[in-house]
Amino acid sequence: EHLAQPRVTDLDYTIDIYPTERKFSVAADMTVKNKTSKAIRQLHFTVSHDYPLDINIPNATLQTEDEVAQYYIYDLAKPLLPQKELTFNVAVAYQSKGVENEVSNMDIVQNGTFLSNFKLMPTIGYTSDKEITDAKKREQYGLSERQVLATPHANCSHTCQNSYISSDSDWVRVGATISTELGQTAIAPGNLLRQWEENGRAYYRYELQQPVLNFYSFISGVYEVAREQWINPQGEAVDLEVYYHKGHEYNIDKMLASLRHSLGYNSKNFLPYPHQQARIIEFPRYAKFAQAFPGTMPYSEGYGFISNLKEKDAIDMTYYVVAHEMAHQWWAHQVIGAKVQGATMLSETFAQYSALMVMQERYGKDKMKQFMRYEMDYYLRGRGRETGRELPLIYNENQSYIHYRKGSVVMYALQDYIGEANVNLALKRFAEDMAYQEAPYTNTIEFMDYLTEVTPDSLQYLLDDMFRTITLYSNKTHNATYEKLSNGQYAVTIEVSAEKFRADSLGQETKIPVNDFINIGVFSQEKREGEKYGRPILVERHRLISADTSFTLIVDELPYEAGIDPNYLLIDRLPEDNIRKLTQIN
Repeated sequence: EHLAQPRVTDLDYTIDIYPTERKFSVAADMTVKNKTSKAIRQLHFTVSHDYPLDINIPNATLQTEDEVAQYYIYDLAKPLLPQKELTFNVAVAYQSKGVENEVSNMDIVQNGTFLSNFKLMPTIGYTSDKEITDAKKREQYGLSERQVLATPHANCSHTCQNSYISSDSDWVRVGATISTELGQTAIAPGNLLRQWEENGRAYYRYELQQPVLNFYSFISGVYEVAREQWINPQGEAVDLEVYYHKGHEYNIDKMLASLRHSLGYNSKNFLPYPHQQARIIEFPRYAKFAQAFPGTMPYSEGYGFISNLKEKDAIDMTYYVVAHEMAHQWWAHQVIGAKVQGATMLSETFAQYSALMVMQERYGKDKMKQFMRYEMDYYLRGRGRETGRELPLIYNENQSYIHYRKGSVVMYALQDYIGEANVNLALKRFAEDMAYQEAPYTNTIEFMDYLTEVTPDSLQYLLDDMFRTITLYSNKTHNATYEKLSNGQYAVTIEVSAEKFRADSLGQETKIPVNDFINIGVFSQEKREGEKYGRPILVERHRLISADTSFTLIVDELPYEAGIDPNYLLIDRLPEDNIRKLTQIN
C-alpha cells in the first residue's frame, strides 16, 4: 500500500460516444511524475470497472495480471527517477450486447450519457477502497478487522499524503476531444476551444485552464441551453449555462439565479471562482443526485429539473441543491482534506454552510428555522440507525447524517452565536492557506485552530460541544403565560428546563452540567406571507446554569408563543417541546 509510485499530472482524452448503439471508447495519454525520493521500477494499477482495458507503457513488461482482484504490475525497462516524468496510454471500451432483463449499465444511454473518469481510468498503486469491508466476510477469509480511517492527529508520513478524493494524483491538467452523434452535445469540464463535424459525427475540444482534482465527467445528450453571464469582482465574465431536456424548462430561471447568487457569495467571502464557466447539465433520472466536478455540475432530471414546489411554504430544494453543488467549487475543488477522519467536514459540511447562507439571504431566517428542524430530524434519525459507531463531526468517517445533517445544524448555529462574518473570516483564512495544497493535505484539526481564533473566550465551549464531541440537549418549555400590563405592554413568563448530555460512539449518554448560552424567544401569531412560523417579537440569549429556570420578558405587542431555543440551534433530542402556546392570566 505504501510502495513508492508516481503521481498523475496530465491527462489528454480522446472519447468516442455512440449513444444509439450504447457503446463508447475512451483513450487517455496519461503523464505521471515521480514525486518521491526513490527510483520507481514498477507501476502498479488497480482497476475498478469491468470494461476491457489496455495499458500501453513504452518498453514495459506485464509482470502480474490478477483478473480477480483487477490488479496489474508492469516492470519498467528503465527506472523512473525522482522528479522525472513518463507518458503512456490507457484505453477502455464498452459495447452493449443483446437484450438484458435489466439494464446493467446506465452510464451509456441513448440520451444523457454520463461517464465519470474515476469509473474509467485505473488507479495507480494499491487502493484500500477495494478491500472487503464486511466484518463477517473478513472473518470468513481469515482477515483481521479492517483498519478504519486514521485520526487527523496521526503522523502524516502516510496518512496525509493523499486527499480523500484520490490516491494517485494531486492536481492534474486535463484536456478532452469528444465525438458523439450529430444532434447531441458533448460536454467536458473546461473551455470549449473548438467544435466541428467530421465523418457524420460531432466533435468538441475542451481544456481546463488550471489544474484540478482528478475527478470529472463527460456527458452527451440532446440539449437545449439557457445562457447568461456573471461578472466576477475582477470584472471578468463567467459563462453560466444550463443544459436541459426540451420540455423541462420549469426551474431553469431558479437554477441560474442560484448560480449567480452562489458565485457572488462565495467569491466575496472566500476565494475567487477559478473557472470561466459554470455549467449545470441534466441527466436522466435513472439515478437521482447532483454532483460537482470542476465548473460542471451534472444534475438528475428527477432531482430538480422536474421538481414542483406544490406547497407555498416548502423548502426550495432546487435552489438549495444548486447552491450546495456550487459551493463545492470552493470546498473540495480548491480546498481538499487528507484521507483521514473528518475529511468530508471540510467539503460537505462547508458546502452545506455556504448553501445555507445563500438560502438565508434568499428566503430569510424563518425559512432557515424550518430547514434546521428538517436537518436536525434527519441527524437524529441517522444516529438512531447507526450500525457501527458515531463519531464527533471532526472525526466523522464519511457518514452522511453527520457531515450533511449535523454539519448543517452546527455551522448554522455557530454563525448565529459568533456571527456570520467571523465564521467566514475563519473559512477565508483557511482557504487562502490551503487552496490547491499538495501533500501533506490539511485536516479538521488544523481548521479548528482558525475557528478558535475568531471565537470569543466565553463561547469556546461551543467548539467542543459542536465539533469535538457528541453533545445533545433536552430543552423543554413546561409552562408559558402572559398578562397585559396597565401600560399596554405584556409580561410573558415561561418556565423552561435545559439538560445536556455527552454521548459515546455507541450512543451511551452521560448527563453533564449546563452552563450554556441559550436563546429564549417570544413570537406573535402573525405570519408573514409564505412563512411557516410566527414573527419574532423578542429573542434574547441567556446563560443557563441550572436545569430549571423561569424567565419574565416584557414585550410591546400581543404574544402568542414562547419557548427555549426556538430556532433549533442546539441539537435537541426532542425539539417538539421547545415552544408552547401562551395562556393568558388575569
